[in-house]
Amino acid sequence: MIKILIVDDFQVDRENLRQLLDHDPAFGHVTVIASCENGNEALEFMQAYQPDILITDIEMPIMNGFELVRTVRQLYPKIKIIFSSLYSEFEYAKNALYLGGYGYLLKPVDAGELLQCVSAVRDELANDLKARKDYELLYRQLVENRPYLIENLMICLIYGTAGDMARVQERLELLELNLSGCCFVTALIEIDGFTQLTREMNIEEKHLFQMMVLSRIRGTLGSDSNHIAISLQDAHIGVIFYIHGEEQLSEPLKQIHSQLNGILLEFTNSDISFSIAVSGHSNDILCVKFLYEQCLYILRYKYLLGKGKVLYTTDIPASKEKPLWDYNGIEKEMRVLLNTGSPEEITAYVGRLASRMPENGSPEELKSFFYFLMICLQNIVSANPEGFAGHASLTSPLAWEALLALETISDAITWIRERLLIVNKCIREREFHKNKAVVDKIKRFVEQHYRANITLEILSEVFYYSPNYLNQIFKQETGRTILDYVTRFKMEKAKDMLLDEQYKLYEIAEQLGYQHTAYFSSLFKKFTGITPKDFRRQLEI
Repeated sequence: MIKILIVDDFQVDRENLRQLLDHDPAFGHVTVIASCENGNEALEFMQAYQPDILITDIEMPIMNGFELVRTVRQLYPKIKIIFSSLYSEFEYAKNALYLGGYGYLLKPVDAGELLQCVSAVRDELANDLKARKDYELLYRQLVENRPYLIENLMICLIYGTAGDMARVQERLELLELNLSGCCFVTALIEIDGFTQLTREMNIEEKHLFQMMVLSRIRGTLGSDSNHIAISLQDAHIGVIFYIHGEEQLSEPLKQIHSQLNGILLEFTNSDISFSIAVSGHSNDILCVKFLYEQCLYILRYKYLLGKGKVLYTTDIPASKEKPLWDYNGIEKEMRVLLNTGSPEEITAYVGRLASRMPENGSPEELKSFFYFLMICLQNIVSANPEGFAGHASLTSPLAWEALLALETISDAITWIRERLLIVNKCIREREFHKNKAVVDKIKRFVEQHYRANITLEILSEVFYYSPNYLNQIFKQETGRTILDYVTRFKMEKAKDMLLDEQYKLYEIAEQLGYQHTAYFSSLFKKFTGITPKDFRRQLEI
């Protein structure tokens, strides 16, 4: 329903307008809420009840219609104005038009002309109502989507796609975000081991994981309005801190450091850790892009500085000393160590290599060193592939993928040490099986030729190994030397022969390869504690 207020100093004219508006069916969509006899009375009424349409006379005492309308325009600009007058002079009509009137009615007012004016105002009011509803809808949508629109703007600032300052300022005003005069600091949070954490996740699960992490980070940062946290690509979350210009920087920067360390503490007991790079500061919001790039550069040194920390530009080494590695010497050392060293010796060797790494070497040079160690491993494995059955991952592309994914020197050192130990174990197992086969052959040879005089030189000629090597592997396998084993085997045979009384002592000595009975008897006593004669007497008791 459209509300109308009539203002006229003649009661008859007021009543005529009311009669037309209230009783003519053509005006069924309007209602007269009041009629006043002067402008002051009308203004007082409008303080409590604002009409949609004001129909006012021009010539009135105290305050004429033009004066009234000028005041209404200032106080209540949405009210539509229709003028009525006894005068048809051009000057009146011109002033009415100038003041934004929707009609100029001559008295006595014609019902058709009044209807035409009111209809025009009604259409205008309908358009205004629709525009207002559209605006309210858009504003409501803006409010509902404001967090996402702010995130989008921050992402555009980080990647440098937000446009010029005028465009950025326009978007800030639209979002009711006052960042003028602020100092900006950017932090880039990287989820450590993101590839391994999400390897078994599909796209939806990975997205939910990122949202969960972002939500917890936002909760840890708190509700203070000094930051905006946003999700970036894959393993990264960006936080833009803004410090109002009137603040001293020292305290806000301490607060930022405390907030970021709080994130590390929040996830201490979980499987998730972060490395956080913190930029310098700038008073230009368009420099957020360069602050972000500074964080990316700092994170390159995560490989050198380690993960699970808050990193600043001051943590980056001042110079890049190129490590002087003797690559040929290292490869030779590795071959010898892997073939003959123990696990303890290999662990100690890797520790010595790590201690020689310069603290201010560049990540690229340090990574290339670990790539070299990986190539050495592959060369050793490829030289004897049958000895590494079941360990194809040592040389497969997956091994390189794992090496490239390592995020810190500490991770790389551990990874290389584990693979050196695996190769060493394979070589030792291979040598063990090979040595065991040789030892078994020696034992069978002794069983078949124990009557002969078996020496290390004879065995060396039979098995094509040096006497020292044969004796060494035999002792490693059995715990005793070959000659000791041969003698003990003969003494066991002597016991069996002593059970048969038909054998004389000299015959037993001869069949065991001893030329002198006395020498045989002394050996028997040495290994059994008694002489052959005493051994035989014990059997007779």
